[in-house]
Amino acid sequence: MRISEIIHERVERYRDRNFLKAAMAASALTAYADGSVSVSERFKVEEILERLERLHIYDAQKAVAKFEEYVSELEDNTDQAEKVLLGKLQRVASDRDAADLIAHIALEISYADKYFNRAERMQFDVICDALGLQAKDYTEELH
Repeated sequence: MRISEIIHERVERYRDRNFLKAAMAASALTAYADGSVSVSERFKVEEILERLERLHIYDAQKAVAKFEEYVSELEDNTDQAEKVLLGKLQRVASDRDAADLIAHIALEISYADKYFNRAERMQFDVICDALGLQAKDYTEELH
């Protein structure tokens, strides 16, 4: 790898670090919305990481470890962890493209088990609010 490629990759990685944390925060909040994380939700997170071009600069295993860390924090102290994780979302809210992509990630995880339950809907509203988005703009796509 040439030096210019290394520099470009590191700049991209640094720039998207907040995006990765926000994406994993939204993923954890969504998956844990009903008080537990299902196998299908964990699989969906891994699938999204493999598919998203914007996250290819990161080691998928490290990203999954970040997701698991956030889930563990939610299990240990849900209220405190939610505040911290929502703060990670707010850090990327000014980047409309990032916020939009994170909302779509959260929605896809919500549907990992083919059912968008009440707890997931409520959490999705909170996530969108933290991102400065209107949840109905995304959920209307589903009907």
